[in-house]
Amino acid sequence: MANLDPLNTSNEAECRAVLETVGLWKFVERRGGLNEEFSADTLSQGQKQLFSLARAVLKRRIRVRDYEVDFGVTTSVQGRGGILLLDEVSSSVDQDTDRAIQTVIKEEFESYTIIMVSHRLEIVMDFDTVVVMEKGTVVESGNPRTLVDTNESRFKELWLAGNNA
Repeated sequence: MANLDPLNTSNEAECRAVLETVGLWKFVERRGGLNEEFSADTLSQGQKQLFSLARAVLKRRIRVRDYEVDFGVTTSVQGRGGILLLDEVSSSVDQDTDRAIQTVIKEEFESYTIIMVSHRLEIVMDFDTVVVMEKGTVVESGNPRTLVDTNESRFKELWLAGNNA
């Protein structure tokens, strides 16, 4: 449990629920449960990504829980918004794990502003805005669906190159 919640702000039921959400509960259960120690080497690359996402989901849920307790206000399932920063969250994972990650992000962080670094362009197609950078400089920004339909768009060039590879 300490790996998932290093600040010890949750209980076992909350940790289990989060691991079920990201699809890791059965794996953890087979290895002795929440209080059993295991190393990062025990996890595949995809499981490591899912575990990191589980930490973020747990933190969001605890934030909502604490807000409701402190202010006596019930919030939506997603709760109050925030900012989620993701750097290549789907790199080095298979398509099934990628889909699972994207589903969890959409469902758990619906009210959040999500800033994501990604080379997999299909991931950002449902985002409001995409920023295309080259050599550390912004070369284009806008709605990804609009940009992919725009002639002479750098995003469209990248999209076509990625889908023809």
